[in-house]
Amino acid sequence: MIKKVLISFSLIVFLSSFCTAITKSSSNTQEHKKVEKTAYYRDLQKAKNYYCEGNFTEAEKALDKIFEVSIDNEKATELRNKILLVKEKEAYYKKALVNDYVVELRRTIKEGNCYEGFLFIKKIEELSPEEPISSFRQRLENEKDLILYSIEDVSDRHLFIDSIDYFVKEKFEKSSDCIYQLYQKYPKFVYYVGMNRYYVLQETTKKRVKMFYDKAVKSFKATRLGEAKEYAELAYNLQPNNLKLRVLLEQINMDIL
Repeated sequence: MIKKVLISFSLIVFLSSFCTAITKSSSNTQEHKKVEKTAYYRDLQKAKNYYCEGNFTEAEKALDKIFEVSIDNEKATELRNKILLVKEKEAYYKKALVNDYVVELRRTIKEGNCYEGFLFIKKIEELSPEEPISSFRQRLENEKDLILYSIEDVSDRHLFIDSIDYFVKEKFEKSSDCIYQLYQKYPKFVYYVGMNRYYVLQETTKKRVKMFYDKAVKSFKATRLGEAKEYAELAYNLQPNNLKLRVLLEQINMDIL
């Protein structure tokens, strides 16, 4: 009788332990799934934010983390396809913009304008480092040397070099001060005075463009697409050659459609 009781007790203890183990395992599985789900939403939100900001490289990295655990994830796949389409458009816009800059570069060389010439070279190299423009650079360097040698005063020579450096770095107010000082002694700089004033105005416009762009991105992240498009178009009207704006408008229009 005692032996039967002991066996029954052992069986109860075993079953109790077994049930506890199953409960713990189930609890651990549910907790693991909860962690995975949280990580999924976090990575997907990261990818969406990076996408809205035009940072496609980081967006794809965030998506890769999702695909590691869910290779056929529908939402992640949808976002990846959007990125692929937008990157194709971006490449197209970039090439068109480089072609426009090359046309402008040829114009500046014809006019002997090393200020705009070196600026367009910088813009081209930022977008397309492999673009064959070394011969254009050399012609601009030659033009720069001709102007430099025509300036007798050593301090004025340094002023001329500084004016170009500031202009290429898009510090137009500083370059404007330098050019105006040169104009006081060398009347041939009169053309560059007017040219630089135009770019000073563009510098002010650039700040407004950034403001509209930031608001457009913020609205885009919040899926307020109409509002995002309005801000993006305001910025685009002020600066139509801005590649980031062109791409952002493409992204917004894609979601609207």
